[in-house]
This record gives sequence, C-alpha cells and structure tokens, in this order.
Amino acid sequence: MGYEYAHPADEDLFSSGDAAASDNAKGFHSVVARLLYLCKRGRPDVALPVHYLCTKVKDPNVKDELRLKRVLGYLQSSLATVRKISGQPFNRVEAYIDAAFACHADGKGQSGAVIMVGGTAVETITRKQKCVARDSTEAELVALEALLLDVEWHHEWFKGQGYDLERPLVHQDNTSTITLVTQGGGKMRNKTMRVKQAVILEGYINEEYDIDYVQTDYMIADMFTKPLSGMKYHRFKRIVLGYDQESKAAGVRRNSAKNG
Repeated sequence: MGYEYAHPADEDLFSSGDAAASDNAKGFHSVVARLLYLCKRGRPDVALPVHYLCTKVKDPNVKDELRLKRVLGYLQSSLATVRKISGQPFNRVEAYIDAAFACHADGKGQSGAVIMVGGTAVETITRKQKCVARDSTEAELVALEALLLDVEWHHEWFKGQGYDLERPLVHQDNTSTITLVTQGGGKMRNKTMRVKQAVILEGYINEEYDIDYVQTDYMIADMFTKPLSGMKYHRFKRIVLGYDQESKAAGVRRNSAKNG
C-alpha cells in the first residue's frame, strides 16, 4: 500500500528539470491510459495531472513516475468519492473558462473550462495551449477563443433536444480580457491574437453569449489550469463532482460585463 494524498498533484507539476528515464515506460503508459478513461467518466478532479502525464507517456522519467504515484495515492484516499448528476431544471448553459500563463517549460500556457447545466458539470476541459502568449491577458484570450466552441456546442445540442434556452453565460476572471472581447480596442501583437479577439467580440455583439466577471477565488476552472491545494481545491472539487449542486454554492460573485 502506497502513500495516500489529499490532492492529486503538487505545485511543481509542470516543472521539467533533469531526471533519469523511467525503466518501465510501457507500464507507465498503460496506467495513464486507464486514468484518462477514469477522469473522463467519473473523476474529473484528477484531470489536470492525468492530462499532463499523457504528454509524457512516450518518454517518462522518474519524476513523472512519482507524479503518477501521487495521483494513485490520492484516488486510494478517496475511493468512496462518486460523481453526482443533478435533476435540477435549467434555462442556460454556464461555463467557467480560465488559463494559466506560461506554466509549461516551452512557455505555453494551460487552458481549462467547466461547463455546467442545472448545477451539474457536464464537461471539464484541460488543454495545453497551442501558441505562446505574451502575458496573462493573452493567455486568457487564447483559452476563451478555443473553449467557447465547446460551450456553443453544448448550447446547440440542448436546443436540438427541444430545450428553450437563454444564450450561454461565460464566467471570466481577467478584467483586461473581458474588456478586449466585449468592448474592443487594445493593440494585438499579431494577426492570430487580433483574429481571436475579433471572433469573440463579434459573437458577443451578436448576443450569442454573455460574458461575466467572477473573482479568481471563485473561478472553478482554476483547478484545471494549475495544481491547487487546501480548501480551494476541495471546494471546487465538490462543485465539479456534484456535491454542491448549484454554482452559487461556491460563493460565486460576478458582475455582468454589459453592466460594467
């Protein structure tokens, strides 16, 4: 029996450093693949470290093995944890979208999202960003542009099932990014960033979605962009797994971007 942990990852999750190569790469790959299935189906609370470990399956080192053991130890300590689905009525899709700036060794950031319907997290997303951002505002812009597609897909799917829904509500915790994508302006450093801003702004002007500010302490998607610990991690975990069936149970405080 190995060690048990209160959290699935420690703060140096994304650090590379020098470490000896693993002597059991095949076994490492097999366990990570099983964990990927698990986090997609029932335990999204381990998604961030599992997705990071997926990037290391071709060439794992001993530090990666320790990270894998930590995830397993965390799961061992929480075997009774299950994912709950709410039957609450709902009138819109809500999403929390966040980013971690330059957290990877190559300078790229991490995007994360939680998409909720009726108090249930129907999808959780964590992805390494495909381009390098210059600052945290750009990192949030990259995350918004990419993950809004997932939000809109869920909205259209539920409409296709006959639900009469309001436009989706997207929560963001970076006021500079919100200003860029709801009011325009700013100076984008290249065409790629300018197009990302323009795409989001156009959708906002066309009232395809609402974008609201939420304080960082209540940004649920934070647990899918960086390794958290303590009460914050467990508070977000309860919401994502359905133990707190309403997003307001997190103490969410938000202000409509349209209302300033």
